[in-house]
Order: sequence, then structure tokens, then C-alpha cells
Amino acid sequence: MAGASLGAVLAAFWWRWGGAGGGSAGGVRRCGEVRLVYGREECPVCKMVVDYPPSSAAMRARVRGVERWYFFDDLGCMAVWYREVERQGGEVLEVCVRDRVDGGWIRGEDAVYLATGEFTAMQTGIVAVSPDNVEAYRRGVVKGPWRIETLDGPQNYSPPPPGEVRGVVDFKCLVEKFDYGAAWSVDPNWYRGC
Repeated sequence: MAGASLGAVLAAFWWRWGGAGGGSAGGVRRCGEVRLVYGREECPVCKMVVDYPPSSAAMRARVRGVERWYFFDDLGCMAVWYREVERQGGEVLEVCVRDRVDGGWIRGEDAVYLATGEFTAMQTGIVAVSPDNVEAYRRGVVKGPWRIETLDGPQNYSPPPPGEVRGVVDFKCLVEKFDYGAAWSVDPNWYRGC
């Protein structure tokens, strides 16, 4: 595959194996409407109010017989909560993450996760993109504005420019390996060995 772009290689991988739950045309499944109101929801991990769209995520899970949506300001918190749901004997039913390039909601299992130098709500630097958007992110391409829901109603959100890519991982690596250290610190090399 000499000369092939990383995005093309990753897109071919996801098309062939379809992520964790099968794929659709193009290998990436879009989520239905995610009813996240920025400024209202609280992250179950860090307890921050979810108000930063570029690193946000949503998870539908069943814990102790109760099914509900959980929302996250940072993909690191989503990974930690994924393991917590399983630890409690619960079931993760769906994970949706914002594509950092176009702002659309995509299935977490289909996304590519980038360890970057970019600002995120909990300073993990983790952002999600569809496999087709990896190279666009590397080139600094971010499409906007994104339409988001806030306490004041629908708003246009202009995403900031992307950061430097330090590593590329899949969903399984993120939910198995990422963890916060003491005082919510982040190991800058958490993704190594994926």
C-alpha cells in the first residue's frame, strides 16, 4: 500500500471489517438525532456540565434495569464510563461521538480516535473522526458551523482549528486503555501499544 494515505487505509479497514457492529455504505454509521443540550447535561464521570462540542459524546446504556442516555464533555470520560457500565453488570447499547471534522454524530465503534495536542474539556486531547476524515483533520480542515442545541435554543457553533496528531487508535483501544491518573492527569502516551 505504498503511497496510500492513512485515511484511505483506515477507511478500507473499516469497510472490510465494519467496526464492532458491521458497517454501512462507506463503513461509517451515522447516529440518529442525539438529544444533547449543551449547558444542561452533566458528565457522570467528571461531573462537569457538558458544553464543549468538539470532544463530546453520548452513550445509551442499561444499568440495573434502567436504560438512559449519558453525555460526556470529553471522550476520555466516555471511555471510563463505558468500563464502569460493564463493571456494574450493565450493557452499553449505543455510543455516539462527534466527528471533529464535520460535527456529525457517528457511531463510536466506527470512529477513529486521534490523540492530539488539541484542547478538550478534560485535557485528554482525544477527538473522534470518521476514517474518511483522518487526512482532512491532519490537513487542518474543519467544516462548520455546526448546528447545536443549547439552553438558549439552537445555535451555530464554529469549531476551533485542529491540533497536531500524536497517535491514532480504534474504539476498542480507547475504551480498554484510556484512564485518568491521579488528580485527573492524563498520561501523554496512554495510546501506545494499541
